[in-house]
Amino acid sequence: MQLSVVDSGRQVTPRSAVEGVALKRTEFPAPVGKIEAVAPVSSRGGLKTYDGELNRQVSGAQQALQFLAEADARLRSLRKELTSGDAAAAIEKFSQFWQQRSAASAGTLDGNLKFNADTQGKQEFAVRGLSFETLRSGDTETLSFAVGRWSRQSTSITVDPNQSESAIVGALDRALAPMGVRATRDAKGELAFNVAEADWPQVRDSLAIRGGGRRFPTGQFNQVRTVVAEQAIQPSQWSSTDPRSALKDITQAQLLIRKSYGDARAVLDEAAQNVDGRSTTTVQGAYWQDFAEEYADTLGRGDAAAIAATAPAVAGISKRTVSALLAAAPATP
Repeated sequence: MQLSVVDSGRQVTPRSAVEGVALKRTEFPAPVGKIEAVAPVSSRGGLKTYDGELNRQVSGAQQALQFLAEADARLRSLRKELTSGDAAAAIEKFSQFWQQRSAASAGTLDGNLKFNADTQGKQEFAVRGLSFETLRSGDTETLSFAVGRWSRQSTSITVDPNQSESAIVGALDRALAPMGVRATRDAKGELAFNVAEADWPQVRDSLAIRGGGRRFPTGQFNQVRTVVAEQAIQPSQWSSTDPRSALKDITQAQLLIRKSYGDARAVLDEAAQNVDGRSTTTVQGAYWQDFAEEYADTLGRGDAAAIAATAPAVAGISKRTVSALLAAAPATP
């Protein structure tokens, strides 16, 4: 007995993270006290980076750090307003700020404040009527899943009640992956799903299942109810009339924020080591050597169009950069 994939459809592709932010070192804050904000960074003209992946990681980490630093600062102010100001208004103001988490962090912080350097934040959810208990009870049945234009973007699996929970997760994950939905387990070990936060509205509003008459209706797709996993920080549930309870929630939120800050900061530390390390300098030296040879060939051919296109890039290279790269050890074949 096993879950088999019958058909698959179009993948929902997550939006890319923001690119083009230069590397800047920051100091990791102490476990208590303030989190220092990351100063905005501007990019110079010219050839900004030879490693797009590294640049994307640094960009996402910096945006996450700035958002987390601002969140920590606002929570420290909120502590004071619980007893000396309008607590309800202050909590509401922070709640509105917190709703900007995904956009402000370029999608690198999910609802549980897990930092994702290489991918966008994920929205975890459950599907009503779809659990290990329902899938492992009853008879064998074929379930079809669809997102968007249901009849054109469907994928099917055969549910066998004798299948293990791990096998169920694996089969569902393989079947739903082309639609951008992944099957997993939540913190309690129950069946759960996740999707890029940018694609969550589409999945939430159009995920449908067609069953064989046992677990779901027969013959047609029916939109299912999704249940969003609880987020780590939920300001809308903080009590403005119970300062002690609100203070406890704020303290817990600050601990989570500082842990996430540390994760993002670790990415910057690693990126800094890669940029400053000898191995990366060697790669840069080889890159610029190849570039110089190609540019010399271009000058020799008298290709005016090519020269006009590359001149602005060369103009953005400082004398200090050239001197440092020329002093680097030659690349090893």
